[in-house]
Amino acid sequence: MKYAVNKSLPPLARALPLALALSGLLLASGCERKAPETEEESSAPVASAQVIDKAAAEAFSTEYWQAGQAQIIDAEAAGQALERAVAELLESPTEDHLEAAKLAWLDAHRELAGALPFIKVAFSPADLQQQGKELMLALDSWPTQAGYLDTVPGYSTSGIVNDTAIELTLANLRKQHRLTAHEEASTGFHALEVMLWGPTSERSADQFAKVSGGEQPEAQASNRRRELTRLITQGIREDLSGLAARWPLTANDLSQRYLAKPPAARLQWVRSAHMDLISNEVLPRLPESSESDVESGRAADSKQALLAILRNLQASWLPEGGGGLADLLLDRHQTAALEQVFLQLEARLLKMEDPIELAEPAELQRSRQQIETLLGLISGDTRVPAREEDMTPVSLTTPAED
Repeated sequence: MKYAVNKSLPPLARALPLALALSGLLLASGCERKAPETEEESSAPVASAQVIDKAAAEAFSTEYWQAGQAQIIDAEAAGQALERAVAELLESPTEDHLEAAKLAWLDAHRELAGALPFIKVAFSPADLQQQGKELMLALDSWPTQAGYLDTVPGYSTSGIVNDTAIELTLANLRKQHRLTAHEEASTGFHALEVMLWGPTSERSADQFAKVSGGEQPEAQASNRRRELTRLITQGIREDLSGLAARWPLTANDLSQRYLAKPPAARLQWVRSAHMDLISNEVLPRLPESSESDVESGRAADSKQALLAILRNLQASWLPEGGGGLADLLLDRHQTAALEQVFLQLEARLLKMEDPIELAEPAELQRSRQQIETLLGLISGDTRVPAREEDMTPVSLTTPAED
């Protein structure tokens, strides 16, 4: 078995002909699930279709952690590239440099999304869950209130850029982050999204120009916008680098807890973390209506970020060449159904608008149903009957009498 992070967005899954109506699987999975919240619960047995091979579990679980390290390193590198692109924009505010900064944001944001299946696993232990929550809130809190950061139509003095009582330091921004409401983001990708795309998605490069004018409010706001943008970007890079430094297999607090578990327990740990991710991260990214909040609405990246999460879930359950979690934890009928659901879900998502809230409500609902089906299969709760053509005929003829 060779497990590697799949860097191409399509396809999420390999095609597999199935004469199976997967929509019918939903009735077998029933009500809403909530994945375990604590280390003790996450190590509890989850439905398994077969006895887990210890050697295969050891190989997969080690390679899974190493694949996570590769993904985190890529996210760190993308964060560094984003910081360089923003620095170039602030040094020379041209439309080309603004576009380059936006593209760097998109790349780094998708790398973080792709890392979520691994981050969920790493911070599953009870004593690390709060750290994991704080890290993701610092990096990826959404939705964001644009007026908390910058001038918005009708409020010419709104936001941190106009509030000179707030000294612009990264430490202060971290203190201001979600200070009185969850949408008051002052760090992370979506705060930077507001700065690069603008509160009304009409940002121009000249709004990042350095302005002389002393204490004039407009000059102060322009210069504070520049510094606020720089500091938010610095915070993203620091948080990603800090995570990368904690990831290696040797002598660190994240991998030690993971490796301390028996191989089979690590698989259940990964499974539980993936169930939690699907329930609490993937489903909320698919709005139930066009009125819902959507991640990355200004950057139009909600769909691609979702695909980045799903591709690495698929890569761990159904890696090229086999030997993934599906082979270790599911029966062959569940595995075939899981492969088909990934394929169908990808096809549906690729047809949707981005941001995803612009999609037809019926398509959003069908996507949510497919993700629920995905959850039922990954949990092992959804049983898939054998197809008629897979059944081996049994002869019931009786021996001839003498």
